[in-house]
Amino acid sequence: MFQVALSAFNLSLGLLFSIISSVLFALGIILQKKAVMEMEEIKLSEITSMTQLIKNKTWVLGILLALAGGPTYMLAQAFIGVTLTQPLMLALQLAFTVVFAIIMLEEKIQRMESLGFIILILSPIFLALGQITPPIMDFLSEQFTSSFLWFLIPAFIISLFAVIVIKLGGENTQGLMYAVISGVIFALGAILAQVGVEIFKEQMELFFIGLLFLLVMIIGNGLATVVQQLAFQKGKIGIAIALQSTANLLLAIYGGIIIFNQLILAPLFFILGISFIFLGNILLIRFQTRLEKAEEILDNIPSFDIEMDVEK
Repeated sequence: MFQVALSAFNLSLGLLFSIISSVLFALGIILQKKAVMEMEEIKLSEITSMTQLIKNKTWVLGILLALAGGPTYMLAQAFIGVTLTQPLMLALQLAFTVVFAIIMLEEKIQRMESLGFIILILSPIFLALGQITPPIMDFLSEQFTSSFLWFLIPAFIISLFAVIVIKLGGENTQGLMYAVISGVIFALGAILAQVGVEIFKEQMELFFIGLLFLLVMIIGNGLATVVQQLAFQKGKIGIAIALQSTANLLLAIYGGIIIFNQLILAPLFFILGISFIFLGNILLIRFQTRLEKAEEILDNIPSFDIEMDVEK
């Protein structure tokens, strides 16, 4: 079937909503990092660890900001689809994280990291030139069921492999596998969000089913956030970030193509955009590692307690 690329109107709005979401997500991440650095080791099996997170005002504020970015993220998906939204969000969110770290945390950026930042902010241009087609989905069709299963198979295999390695490996290896799992869950969340969005757009008689998909996405992203913190605590942070981003990005694009029938009409530009994201990520790994490890820098963010010292 002949398909045309996204219109300039849809592309512009999709980019706008992606930028808004990226700003909110980046702020949320920085606040969550400060909170986690002040806590003892997080353990999923212990209720006290979860209670500790929930009681921390800074962590809660970070989560609320991330949640606030959810509606605009789904609007971006509605206009341009997950195949384009996910790589855009990955690039823009990291770029804004760098900006906020420099402004709020007084973090210094080195020459190669500056190059990585420039490469990163150029990637959306090439992604847009990739001429992605709009998402198409019929929830009640056999094609949707089969394609969704084909998406779940590699996601399950990757997660199962990671779980086995966690059981057998050392602490650093466990951290890296937690990063892979969190990336898979985030990608699954992106796909579930797109399913819900497409139902709201085209099949409103299935409204409650669409709502259920979005609810599962929210719960899954919450779980992925906690697993991500485990990855940062146990593994080499730079490698963990790279593994998480790779799993998230590639699985989401794969799902967008096979589930939502999004075509890439100019694949050379799209691949170039993806390559820019990976290269920018690699060059910024040291910067991201410093953000995760520099507790003394993170302490510059206010804790947002009810009683704050306002004296100079």
